Amino acid sequence: MDDTEEMAATPYAEAIGPLPVLRDTTTHVPAWERETSRMGVADSAAHALFRGVDPISPGTIFAKQMDRLPHALVPSLADLSSSITVVRRRREVGYFRRFSSFSEAFHDPVPATPSALELVLPPPYLLPPDGEEPPAPYLTKARDARQGLTGYLVGWHQGEYSSCPLALRGQYYVKAPQWWPDYEVPYGVMAEPPLVLTYAREELRRGDPAAWSVFRAEWAVSTAVALLQAYDERRVVLLYPPRLRDWIRSVGATNIAADARGEPDDEVEGKLLALLRLLDELPHTSAFVERLTNRAPNRRDRAGWVSVVLEVGREGSRALVDEDLAPYELPYSTAVTEARLAVPNPWGAAVARRRHLVRFPGGGDIPPSSAYEPVPPVSAPPEPRPPPLVPPRRGDNAERSQRVPRRIVAADALEHGDVPDHRFDALHHLPPRGVALGLANFLGVDADELERYPAGYLVSALCHLVVDVSQGVLSWCRTVPEEGSTDLEGLLNLVGRRALRDAFTRSLPRVREGAEDRRRRWSEVGDGYPEGPPSRRARLEEYPSGWGR
Repeated sequence: MDDTEEMAATPYAEAIGPLPVLRDTTTHVPAWERETSRMGVADSAAHALFRGVDPISPGTIFAKQMDRLPHALVPSLADLSSSITVVRRRREVGYFRRFSSFSEAFHDPVPATPSALELVLPPPYLLPPDGEEPPAPYLTKARDARQGLTGYLVGWHQGEYSSCPLALRGQYYVKAPQWWPDYEVPYGVMAEPPLVLTYAREELRRGDPAAWSVFRAEWAVSTAVALLQAYDERRVVLLYPPRLRDWIRSVGATNIAADARGEPDDEVEGKLLALLRLLDELPHTSAFVERLTNRAPNRRDRAGWVSVVLEVGREGSRALVDEDLAPYELPYSTAVTEARLAVPNPWGAAVARRRHLVRFPGGGDIPPSSAYEPVPPVSAPPEPRPPPLVPPRRGDNAERSQRVPRRIVAADALEHGDVPDHRFDALHHLPPRGVALGLANFLGVDADELERYPAGYLVSALCHLVVDVSQGVLSWCRTVPEEGSTDLEGLLNLVGRRALRDAFTRSLPRVREGAEDRRRRWSEVGDGYPEGPPSRRARLEEYPSGWGR
């Protein structure tokens, strides 16, 4: 912008009057009257939006938008847009005048890919903070408005969007195109919507090719800036979709990293290209997203970034993953690689230690009198010896009993009848926050979903899950694999994280229904809920199906 443009813009409070205070309704009507008395804004699309959303009190809708624009400026008539009657902040002065000149000279259809020639504002685009940046919640709400089949492209300043009825949004806002999900940023990315959406909203609604070509180029620059800022501030790379990365490359890392004189910054350009190359190497699958989510189930944005570090070598900058995301083989940093080689897997070490132990019912390493001969430890294989001879039995299994030894030492099997539901039901009033967070981190589920259930239900469902897994393991141990009657792969999958998570989430509604049913039955009897545990036989007869019944 030149000096004449900057001088033409005057702070709104000085040129028109005090801004309306959203929570002080007495300021809405006077502020709206001052706004409507301005020159050149009576027939604007912005005022039509305010009147259309709330015909009775448009001043309240006007206050909701101006509440987000404390740095609003009054532009000159040449720079006055119909989509918004102010300039949001100092760095945007002169934008609409530049866009009008670009649109008049644009006569071609929308190009296949965006380019730097379609950028209205000149560089630099990586600007230092000036105190007029939109807060993060405004950018998050703008992103949320773009989601779903009925999403709309809105600016971060449009606080009135939530007040507009669904049936009227198509008249005042830009409908998100069908291709938009391929270019959307992950949740939590602080990328500002393109400026053309603010100052040429009506042109976008009409499908103007010049406006949409500018929109694509500005979105590529905005997301590239957010990518660089996320690395500088948090040392992470944002997981952009492939087509959005193509737009960034099409505009050009050299143009995005240019300074105020238009000369490229080699360091910034190398950083941006390194981050884009790393994104090309990362898997973009649902399994990889789930792997990231499981690292912090209580963070909604965790699936949208990966910790990285830039290592500079002879070939230039290279971005490497700076967190262990095994079992994925990724271009890890030197620190992660050395840590994986120096520190053994603690889970594997624990399993190796347990292989040396032989446990029996009741604990200890001495077998009870009713136990069979235990299996030797894996680390000390037994000497070869012939299978023990068992007296032949009558029936079809006589031949099998002579050649196959029994393999189980003893079994004190858990059953659903061993789960004292009445004790867990008494915990229904306890806050489940700690229990929910612990289970969420272990099973890889959303902690907010588990917090809907009382602590007693969570513990009861977990106990029933242990019983189901134990029964599956026992059925495998008691079946001779040579007969082919055991689905070994299916039984082993029972102890996987995904199977446990699915079984646990399925059991929660059953546990809740069972607890509510028991309370209803006891309330009908009139004796209150029992304090002492009922007999196991009576309980199984009353609730034969198990699972909290």
